[in-house]
Amino acid sequence: TASKDNLDINFIISGTARITSAQSKDNDSMVPYNNSSKLVQQASSVLTTDASSDGNSPAVRSLAGSQADDNDDQQLFFVTSYSDFDKLAHGPRGHAGKYTLRVYRFYANDGALVLLHINGEAENVINPAFSRFHPRLNVVYTCTEDIEENGKIFAYQIESDGSLLQIGEVDAGGTSTCYLTIDYDQRNLIAVNYWDSSLAVIPLSKTGEFKGPIQSIYDPREGKAMQAVAKKHGGVNHSNNDDSTIAQRQVDPHSHALVLDPFEGCVAYVPDLGEDLVREFWYDKENGRIGCEINTLPSGLCTGKPDGPRYFEFHPKFNVAYVVNELSCTVAVFSIDRELLSEIATAAKHKNPMDAFKGRSTLKLIQSIKTVPSAFPTKLNTCGRICVHQSGRFVIVSNRGHESLAIFRVKQSHGSSGKTRKGTLAQVGFFHTRGETPRHFQFDNSGQFLIVANQDSDTIAVFTFNLTSGEIKYSGNEYRVPSPNFVCSCAINDRDGDDEHQLEIEKAGNRIHPSGADYSSTIPTLVEIDHSKKVVESELEIARKEIAELKKQISSMTVTTESLTLNNGQ
Repeated sequence: TASKDNLDINFIISGTARITSAQSKDNDSMVPYNNSSKLVQQASSVLTTDASSDGNSPAVRSLAGSQADDNDDQQLFFVTSYSDFDKLAHGPRGHAGKYTLRVYRFYANDGALVLLHINGEAENVINPAFSRFHPRLNVVYTCTEDIEENGKIFAYQIESDGSLLQIGEVDAGGTSTCYLTIDYDQRNLIAVNYWDSSLAVIPLSKTGEFKGPIQSIYDPREGKAMQAVAKKHGGVNHSNNDDSTIAQRQVDPHSHALVLDPFEGCVAYVPDLGEDLVREFWYDKENGRIGCEINTLPSGLCTGKPDGPRYFEFHPKFNVAYVVNELSCTVAVFSIDRELLSEIATAAKHKNPMDAFKGRSTLKLIQSIKTVPSAFPTKLNTCGRICVHQSGRFVIVSNRGHESLAIFRVKQSHGSSGKTRKGTLAQVGFFHTRGETPRHFQFDNSGQFLIVANQDSDTIAVFTFNLTSGEIKYSGNEYRVPSPNFVCSCAINDRDGDDEHQLEIEKAGNRIHPSGADYSSTIPTLVEIDHSKKVVESELEIARKEIAELKKQISSMTVTTESLTLNNGQ
């Protein structure tokens, strides 16, 4: 049994042994709930995952050592928590964290997590809610949400043992900072501020530190005062989705993300939740600034009802992008005009004026599909994250209210009738997240495990992901975290911050990290312009995994058949 003040977690392992651990009263601990028999040999480490542990027990050290010996590339997860609800536009219902940063080690054999490090005292790192792992360095960036004071961006060097060393802090240039992007050349970090809708460009050094303060800022309000007010001053709770709340949420523009195109890196796509628009900007990558606004277009079907675009994500292989609309609970699918992107890039290279491209969109809406069952009231749900699986075969969306993940299959070819388009979506199903308000989720490097942050039930839960069917199943691993809001995967390896050889190889091969995509905040997706060899290798790897899965199913069926035969014989 469990209470909010004191949790006594009972672990039943192999049906016999019972181990008990107590959670501290501040609800700031991380304690596994339902652990499978696979954790028998890890029982001692499970008990050290409480926040009161200093992370230096023999069990933790030995596990860390074995993991380091087995894998050159270690996967850690950097998880952030809300700490001051009054400073937020929305209204979490869980428990505020006394510490806001946690680092876990992930074990791919059974999907278990072990807490390695806790950092970020609540009064210093307030409401960190979006993080990005550098595509080349062992550096993670996280930004804070505050609707009254400018957000902060912190840079941490993350070590293989999970420890964090702060290497920088900078003003985000606006309020309620909600998104971070690293540009193609890894020379700038771009911050998106939800509350005042501003966009800020901050220069980075070769080793990941901030080279200075903001060098460019874009304000779509053009200096006009905000009309909306904070909750504590009579404003609405942005977690709700009723008509009166939406009216207030859309009285001002609200930029929610910024994603650079993965082909040329010269067009920035910004979903504006307040205006129901996707804005297309020319990004001046030579000077590190947001240039002119090229075009705006609706983020959905223009039904007369609000859409509220939240995130924007590219498909890793197709000329297709997806927008999740938070308020209408839909995914809008857009085709990409690669030729126009190339024209814009060429014009920028030759320093031609960008005015020639105004009013021309690189996007065309080709589909809109609901993220909740058709009979479920939209006003009781808002969408959270959207992610394209690294295989390119599935799109996943979190539903806050329906408390589910919606899984969609990506159509891999054009239909023979001409009615089906490559990259469009078909519904697979809805899967409960075993918690409330799944604000964020993240895959492990293999794409076979999924970690979900259930914000309002103070838990993160681990699921397995079927690469063939797209179905998810609960792994039995669930952990106590106060108001978790973001899960960032950090594949730690032996990286040389001064060696840019790998970056040059990627450029020469036309491989671009779409670091603006939410998915790439943890595991950069590589968009291949020359598909041939890499696509074949990717497809072979997927096929091998599917064959292994089928072998397991056949083996299980064989065991069942033999058991039935024996029973019938008796």
